[in-house]
Amino acid sequence: MKKWQVGKFVVTEVPEFQIAVGLLDGVIAEATPEVVRAIGWMHPDYATESGQTLWDVHSYVVDTGDQVILIDAGCGNGKSYPMQPSWSGLDTPFLERLEQAGYGREDIDIVLCTHLHLDHVGWCAMKNDEGHWVPTFPNARVTLVQAEYDRHLSQLLSPEEEEATAGAGPDADPIARAFMADEVSLSKQTRLIQHETFEPIVEAGLLELVPTNGEVVPGVRYEETLGHTAAHHSVRLTSEGESAFVTGDFIHHPMQIARPEWSSKGDWSPEASGRNRRAFFEACAGTNLLILGTHFTGPGAGYIVSDGDGFRLAENEPS
Repeated sequence: MKKWQVGKFVVTEVPEFQIAVGLLDGVIAEATPEVVRAIGWMHPDYATESGQTLWDVHSYVVDTGDQVILIDAGCGNGKSYPMQPSWSGLDTPFLERLEQAGYGREDIDIVLCTHLHLDHVGWCAMKNDEGHWVPTFPNARVTLVQAEYDRHLSQLLSPEEEEATAGAGPDADPIARAFMADEVSLSKQTRLIQHETFEPIVEAGLLELVPTNGEVVPGVRYEETLGHTAAHHSVRLTSEGESAFVTGDFIHHPMQIARPEWSSKGDWSPEASGRNRRAFFEACAGTNLLILGTHFTGPGAGYIVSDGDGFRLAENEPS
């Protein structure tokens, strides 16, 4: 299991599943196989030899010594995801892998979510033996940025509104269905996420809403990274003079390090997303800020260095 030391913090990646090769082809429109093959450092860690991008879903455990924090909570088992049907009804050994990393469900003190898309919140709740949705981590408060939770809830339509605005139904194209959904599909998906994930948290009194750029515990802070959603936040870790940055979906794939302006079709504002990525890379290139990519395969982390008009992810810290 991949581990990193950030000052006194120990960061462990806990994998949930590899995303099937080809499923996300086209989500970054400019990243055609020919282009990906031309960027030599993409293969073999982040793309196949033929130029198809590689992705996975995983979470991070940050052990500060005082608190155990799970950053982003994957898809979860048994969830309903009509916008991405291949992720519905999963049965992965995520909790067993968490135990292999040294942490049981009761050991998690905080679940911190960067944003409220289906593949970042699912393990906040699970089904118990009676088939009821309950908090997966019974001792953990679940932190969300207030503006991001409000954005999520704003997608809910009333049943009457859903019926009045219903169109032809979900697009057959998986990229369109998952990343360019109509407002009725978004409403139905949001309602499912509320029922299967957040209602159990709210009912248990475990939801904690924090302000923009809010600090969760000393050395663990939300950092506003708008673009993927209107209130998306990444996470900055700081301990004993060392720092790391958990991307969430601010950086979907290392291809966006090489080409910062290339945005996902699922971004709320592709222009803001690209602009903010370039500014971020310009600020941290050549520094010792460790970048931890929530969907990165291969080493899963690295440091930003300049590379022509773009940037590159280097495994070793710049000297």
